[in-house]
Formats: sequence, structure tokens, C-alpha cells
Amino acid sequence: MLVVGGNTRGRRVAHVGLVALVVLCWLPLVVIITASRTVLNPAFYSQSLDRAHAYDRLYTEVLPDPAVDTLLAGLPIDSSLVTANLRTVLPPATVQAMTDEQITRIVDYLRARTGDVELAVDLRPIFGNISGLANRYIAGELGSGSTYRAASVQDFTQGVLSTLDDIAAGRPPRSLPTIELTAQDTDRVLPVILDRVDPATRDRVGPQLRAMLRAGDVAGALALVGPQLFQGDERATTSLRTSLRGSTLDLGVRLSDLRDQPAIRAIDRLHDVAATLGWLTVLLSVVMAGALAGIVVLAGYRGVSRVRAAATAVVAAGAGAALLGVGLRLGLPNPLRPLAGPHSPLPPGASAVLVDFSRRAYGAVEGDYLRVVAWTLVVGLAAGGLSLLVAISARWNRTGRRRRVATAFALTVPVMVTVTWTAFPGAAAEARQLCESSPVLCDRRYDQVTYLATHNAMANSEDRFLGPSQDPTITHQLDLGVRALLLDVHHWTPAAQVETYLAGLPARTRDALAPLARGAVSQRPGVWLCHDLCQLGATDLTAELGAVRDWMTRNPTEVVTLIIQDDDVPASEIAGGVAAAGLADMVATPPADPHGRWPTLRSMIDSGRRLVVLTERQDLPGTFLRGFYRYATDTPFDAKRPQDLRACPRNRGTAGAGLLLMNHWLTDAAPSRRSALGSNAAGTIVARAERCEADQGRRPTFVAVDFSTIGSAQVAVDRLNRVPTSTGPAVGG
Repeated sequence: MLVVGGNTRGRRVAHVGLVALVVLCWLPLVVIITASRTVLNPAFYSQSLDRAHAYDRLYTEVLPDPAVDTLLAGLPIDSSLVTANLRTVLPPATVQAMTDEQITRIVDYLRARTGDVELAVDLRPIFGNISGLANRYIAGELGSGSTYRAASVQDFTQGVLSTLDDIAAGRPPRSLPTIELTAQDTDRVLPVILDRVDPATRDRVGPQLRAMLRAGDVAGALALVGPQLFQGDERATTSLRTSLRGSTLDLGVRLSDLRDQPAIRAIDRLHDVAATLGWLTVLLSVVMAGALAGIVVLAGYRGVSRVRAAATAVVAAGAGAALLGVGLRLGLPNPLRPLAGPHSPLPPGASAVLVDFSRRAYGAVEGDYLRVVAWTLVVGLAAGGLSLLVAISARWNRTGRRRRVATAFALTVPVMVTVTWTAFPGAAAEARQLCESSPVLCDRRYDQVTYLATHNAMANSEDRFLGPSQDPTITHQLDLGVRALLLDVHHWTPAAQVETYLAGLPARTRDALAPLARGAVSQRPGVWLCHDLCQLGATDLTAELGAVRDWMTRNPTEVVTLIIQDDDVPASEIAGGVAAAGLADMVATPPADPHGRWPTLRSMIDSGRRLVVLTERQDLPGTFLRGFYRYATDTPFDAKRPQDLRACPRNRGTAGAGLLLMNHWLTDAAPSRRSALGSNAAGTIVARAERCEADQGRRPTFVAVDFSTIGSAQVAVDRLNRVPTSTGPAVGG
């Protein structure tokens, strides 16, 4: 008996030792698995940046920060022009691609795939954006200079080729050759010009080009061919490539140069450890598998369940990993947290983005670690529980039939109820109708609700406008909570109007924009959404209205308003665009009496008539297209200083009108992100809205802002509507 007892104690000791070995092997394996899925995985950083909206916040929080001025000092044009248009030349997708490139390099070093990290940026995407941007705005444009009489057809041909060289290089030609060409002369000149373009373009423009040359329209002929040759300002990009010795900007920094920094030393240690992770993972896995096998064998000798013995070891490993996680959480705080607060060495906007990124990344590491620990415990508990259930079932079979049925019923019914309630929670809840994403607005009339509006909604950086007033496209603005769009509708801008517009700009702004629109002679048919100059950005009216229709179809409980300003287009063409876009069944007809009663949002949604279209100048009585100022007043739209956005004087419209448009942006050389950071603050908007209520007897119906994704304009609108604050993807302020 002593021998048997001794063997029993020895086997127990051996079992405990093997369990401890399983735990000791599993702890580093959990860390390795977590590291491989997070800090040693490029996708981990990209996803954390996406979750922090870092790429969009570059334009909504970092660029508007006053501290950025020092980075833009010395540029020949106003910094607001740079920050307003930088998103066009350097959009989020390009920033993300360049960031991903750096992430891949750093992760390759962390995984010991490279011996050092060279910090350099590939600028080819930026070159491509510059050329693409220039193509968009200069395409079809020619320099307006003098003309000269060519002495011969040969001189004329050389002059035309020289002009095409200027256009291809992005230079406005100073003068154009002229000559009367015979049909024979035209046939001699035409192939020489067409030789500059690709075969497909030759077939497409050849006949029209011949007719223009024969008619003596040299400017028109060059405008037809020029855009096919222009590839951006190649002189500037070529010069930049030369100075960079290629398309890569070497920042002159390598990780090996920074190894005296504590953070870099930690990266170096991870680099050194990563070189051994492969064989270490295999070794730990083999040892742990052997220990589990030993536990199973010992359990058989001891006469206990082999499955439960192994499951107990797995549960112990999970519990040990959980305790290790607590220790790591206490011993390894977020390394970027010191960047938060007033003592951060970074500008507040950049600091906020980095801290948010680090918080999300740190949380992702924790979450991944906990998932591995949780699955370990689940597997162990499930295996042990199943083994125990089998044992209970064997005993249960020896009990009476009625007792088994009663027990099964008592256990099954509450489980089924719980699962059903969890899977289908809405089945027991009363359905709620939403109006403008909130049930509390349904019974309010259209004129009793405040809507977030975007000034110059079409002029956005996603659609590559110069001098944008917004960042997202029109449909993305709607996605982010905007429900009123201020749009400018025009025919294509004629050359004389371009010159008049440029002449009225401040000198520095005019010098910056003139090369992009000098001597514009292009003409495009149709109706366009553009601001000031269609040459600086335009989208087709019908196409954009079609996108609005598609959005409203996807969002059947939303009411949208279009306020068409600067509408020098006849009302019939605007109404035609609405009909062509398929919106005829969605438009609502305003009350015939300007002081009449508007319908509730619920009735508009139920009827499907939930698009209101109002115009600044045009009016078609008896139709859906009515003049805005028959129903509304507005505030001045030329505020220069922040204090100008405190008062609420009436600008246009009749006193006592039922609708009020609060124009809430600052007018400067270009729409300013920094100004939006202050003017779009919720407190500023709410305070002015309350002033409007005191001065004009009503709160604003529309709060129109620039750069709606900067600041907290949506929060202000929610407060004015007395509904819970929206929590969408918009970021900033």
C-alpha cells in the first residue's frame, strides 16, 4: 500500500509539473501570437489609423492648427490657399499609400527582415496628382496672347508645333500664328499636328481639326489638340525630380542613427527577439504538446478522465495568461500618452490624432491578447464541460423516464427563450419611425426643424475643386448628417467672365490662380455645378442630382433641401435637370402662400415628397421650383472676422418669413480650414442661433457652414433640435 500511495503522490506531482509546463509554454506563445497579429503586422497599424480617422483628420484638425503656419512660412501665396487645396493635390488615399509604405519598412525591420530602416518617401503619387490636377483645370485652355502673320505655310507649321510644345510643358503660348490655308495646305499641315497625338485621338479629332484649320480657327484647333498633349507642369516636376535625384525624398534619417532614444532601443530589442521567434514558437509548441500528452497518459494511470485532465491544464494556461495580461497592462502603459495635454511637444491637432491612434492601437493589442486568452479558456471549459456532460448523461440514463423528460424541459425552455431574445431583440420591441434619423422630429413641421447645410456643397476636394469649401462629395456630406445643400448652378464660364473674376481677386490669390485659367476659351454644353469659374472645378448638374436621388432611395426616412444660389440658368433648365435625374416623384411643392403651413416630416416621408428645391432668383409658380426668398430670410454672407458671426441681422428676404438661413462662415482669400475650426464650434453656432431667435423671432432653419467635417456643427444642430447628439464618422473640434 505504501508503494501504491507513493506512486499516486508521484503521479500527482508529475501531473502538477506537467500542467505548470503547459502554462509556462503557453504564456510566451500568447505574447508571440498577439505580437504577430498586431505590432508585427502592417495591417494592424493601417487599421488603427483608419479607426482613428487619421487620414481625414489631417485636413480637419492638423492643417487648421495655427502651429502649422511655421511649416508653410515663406510660400509665395496665402497659407489658407495651401491648406484649402492640399487635400486636392495630396488626398487621403495618397497619404495612406505613402504611410503604408513607411509602415511596411518599419515592420520589416521589427520582424528582422532588414537590418535598418531608411526613412524616405516615394513622391511619384504626388507628381501624378499634380499632373492630374493640372490636366483637369488647364485641359482645353490656351494662353490668350497676340497673333502674328506667318510668312509661309512652313513658318505657320513650325509656329503651331512650337505652340503645342508650350502647351505640353504647361506654358501659355505668347502668340499664335495665323495664315489663310488652302485645302491643299491644310492637308499638308494636318498630319504634322496629328503626329503629336496617339492613333485613337487622331481618328477622333482629325475631321474637326481639319475643319478648324481650314476656317482659320487656330485657337480652336489648338484647344482641341492641346489637352491631349498636356501632362501637367512637367518643368516643375522634372526640376523636383532632379533635385531629389529621382522620385524619392530621402529624409536623411535611419533608425540606426536614433538608437540612443529609449523608444528606438525598445524597437531594437523587439528586432533582436523577432529573429528567434520562428524556432522559439516551434520549440514551445512541441514542448507544450508533449506536456499535454503526458497529462493524458498520467490521467489514465490515475483512473481519471483524460479529457478533463487535459482541459484542466488548458484552463490553467488560460488563467495564467490572463494574470500575465494584467501584469503587462500595469507594467507597459501607452507610450504615446505623454503627447496628450498642454505640455505636448506637438501642435494640439497632431497630438490629438496621434494620441487617438495610439489609444486605438493599444486597445487593439489588448483586445487581441484577451481574445486569445478567452478562446483558451473557452476551449478548456468546453472540453471539460462536454466530458462532464457525457459522464452525467451516463448516470442520467439510469434514472426514470419521467424525471428525465421533466429535467430536459426545465433546462431547455429558458435556454430557448434566452437565445431567441438575444438573436431577435427587435421582435419584442415596438417599431419606431425615424425622421431625419430621429423619432422626435417626425411630428414637427418642415419649418420647425434646424438642418445642417453646406455652403458651396459642390466645391469639394474629393471632386478635385480648386479652392474647395468642403471636403466630402455631396453624397458623402449627406452620409455625415448634412440635410441642406447650397449649390451654384451655371453654364460654362466664358473667357471674358474669367478675366473679370481674376481681376477682382487680391493680387496674391490672382497670381496663384491665373496660370490655371489664363485666357480660358473652352466651352462645354449643359448645366454645371461650379463656383465662380467652372474651369477651376465643375460637376454635371444632372449627374450630381442623380447621385442625390440614389442616396435618398437608400435612405427613405430623410428629408433633403437644395438651395440653388447664383442661379443664372433659366428655371426651365434647372427643372429639366431635376426631371432628368429621376427626382420628379420626390420633389415637394412648397405652400402657395409664403406664410402658409408646411407639412410635417412624417407626412413628407409617407408621401415620398421629401426633396425641397428652392432657388435664389428663379421661380415657377404652381410647381416645386420656388424662389427661396419668398419663404425665407438670410444673414449676411460676407463676414470677415469671428465677431461678425455673433450678431444675426437680416440680409435678404422679408421680415417675418418662416424660414431662416444662417450663413455661418468667414470670407477670406479662400475658404479657410482654420476659420472653420472656430466658427463651426458647437458653442459658437448655438449662441448665434439663440441671438437669431432674439433678433428675428425664430431659430435658424438652415445652418450653413464651410468644411462641415471640421469642428462640431452637427452637434450644434442636434442641440438646436433638442435631439441626442449624433455619433457619426465626422471628426474634429
